[in-house]
Amino acid sequence: MNRPLEGIRVLDFGMAAFGPLSATYLGVLGADTIKIEQPTGDVVRRGGGAAMKGMGATFIGNNYTKRGIVLDLKTEEGLAAAFKLVASADVAVDNFREKGIMVRLGLGYEVMSRLNPRIIYLQASAYGNVGPMRGMLSNEWATQAAAAYTSLNGVPGGRPEFLRGSAHLDWNGAMLNCFGILAALYHRQKTGRGMAIETSQLQSTVTAGITRLAEYFTTGVAPSGFGSSRPSIVPDQAFPTALGYIGVSVVHNGIWSRLCQALELPEIASDPRFATNQDRVEHRDELIPILEVRFAQRAAWQWAEALRKHRVPCGEYRGDRPRSHIAMEHPQVVANNMMQTIDSPWGAYNISSAHWRFSKNITSVDRPSPMMDQHHDEIMAELEEKVEATRAT
Repeated sequence: MNRPLEGIRVLDFGMAAFGPLSATYLGVLGADTIKIEQPTGDVVRRGGGAAMKGMGATFIGNNYTKRGIVLDLKTEEGLAAAFKLVASADVAVDNFREKGIMVRLGLGYEVMSRLNPRIIYLQASAYGNVGPMRGMLSNEWATQAAAAYTSLNGVPGGRPEFLRGSAHLDWNGAMLNCFGILAALYHRQKTGRGMAIETSQLQSTVTAGITRLAEYFTTGVAPSGFGSSRPSIVPDQAFPTALGYIGVSVVHNGIWSRLCQALELPEIASDPRFATNQDRVEHRDELIPILEVRFAQRAAWQWAEALRKHRVPCGEYRGDRPRSHIAMEHPQVVANNMMQTIDSPWGAYNISSAHWRFSKNITSVDRPSPMMDQHHDEIMAELEEKVEATRAT
């Protein structure tokens, strides 16, 4: 059974996450994705964080589904090979800090479209291709600061904080890139025309914080940090327990009643200060200390049992094992096949399964992230075969 993007070729010129993950998602949908690296390789191959047998875990986790080739675009030979790849491709992606970098390398959209009028080129810059910040280097945390995201994080009344633990804003931006490419492919199917698309890490970060920005435009009050809680729903946050932390979310009054039963606090269930969510938001400073005292009396795992018995949405915060191991064993993850384990040259590792489930088309992860230049000969041989076939016709 064909996969949605079978027959589509994607060239990934990018580094780190914002661009490369877009190509990975297209690969999961069936595209032939080719990772094109400079001779020094993607910067996250040698990242200073976690590693498997010397290979950066970020690279391993961001580039599955791809074949890999090294091309030095600053040489005639490397650029000539890139021209052939562009002529054979449907999509090209880069996330260099601004579009002038590809132009200076000889591969801007003007050149690509001459080589292949049907090419779809997505340039995912750091801060956009105009304005005073054009060309500045960025990463997840620098962009958080530039987008005022840090002012939304931290404890009430405390200093602004970075959102730590995962680069989820890069992942959000990569998915937005993916959607833009899919829309462009649909447009090309109807018109036959390729196009250039521009996105930016800054704009995707602003988009991720749009609900907090809406608070300001609605109320005129600048939003501030709420710790792990949510400003519009109470309680919806993490609580310290006698052992570990537990997250609880009460999104409607039915759950509020069940939470009071699970906590064995009938007095707050009947307290008019906490009758509705709006009441609880207004009396947050009175309610949360009561809940904190109660949660501190048992361990997180004990509260998790009680809360689940009463059908209260909750999650236990655990630090005893890697997060992916905990997720792999979660019954809901298992039931929906949300994660899987694949082999790589650096050992087995856990990844997210396809985000999409189609009734007629399948999605799959066919290969791990590539070693440096792993598929060079294979890819170049395919290009030569195509040239020979064109000459024969």
